[in-house]
Amino acid sequence: MGNPLISVIVPVYNVEKYLPKCIESIINSTYSNLEILLVDDGSTDQSAQICSSYAKIDNRIKIVTKENGGLSSARNSGLDRAEGKYICFVDADDFIHPEMIKVLYKQLTDGTTDFVYCQYTKVYDNESVQYSNMPQSYTVEEKDRDMAFQTLLAEEVEIKLAWNKLYRAELFKNLRYKEGYLHEDEFLIHHLLEKIKKIKKVNVSLYYYLQRQNSIMGTLSLRRVKHTILAYEERI
Repeated sequence: MGNPLISVIVPVYNVEKYLPKCIESIINSTYSNLEILLVDDGSTDQSAQICSSYAKIDNRIKIVTKENGGLSSARNSGLDRAEGKYICFVDADDFIHPEMIKVLYKQLTDGTTDFVYCQYTKVYDNESVQYSNMPQSYTVEEKDRDMAFQTLLAEEVEIKLAWNKLYRAELFKNLRYKEGYLHEDEFLIHHLLEKIKKIKKVNVSLYYYLQRQNSIMGTLSLRRVKHTILAYEERI
């Protein structure tokens, strides 16, 4: 029996500068049975053309084109079309280690784990980044539902993020990201944890998170603060 299909969902909006590196990092993954869903969320730059050019050279790539609706809307469109047994999100200005998906998948094969997540590294615009070598050994933490909620309440950033994880696709049945809000992962993570029996954390940094000044997360605003508070109220 071969490796199951994994759907990698990439929301794309006006990221022509960063998109090739993102797509190439996924294409070059050592786990090859992938469905790569590039969700063009109404881009007005060359992002759509870049998606098309990569789709011509890799038949695992599928392009989803939609009107602009924001990050949550793009992720939801990807979820609606995903056919994989497992789901992975990668933001279009970030990139992943070649071993990330394979390492996370290995921890899901026990059949009792609902999602696995890893550490991440912040990278900066115009910074040259070399992939780190995979260590010969690393620690893996197992958490049941109660432990996972305690980790969330302790404000561990890594457990809250959408994109450093590999999820069982069934977790998203009747669950979608809240559209029209910033900090969309803050609104969803407690609903995901409510459905789990066990999760795991791999203590290796395998996701590269770009820091840029004009990104959503790089700009402080009253709207961001309000949406964070709303997410916490909902969590309570």
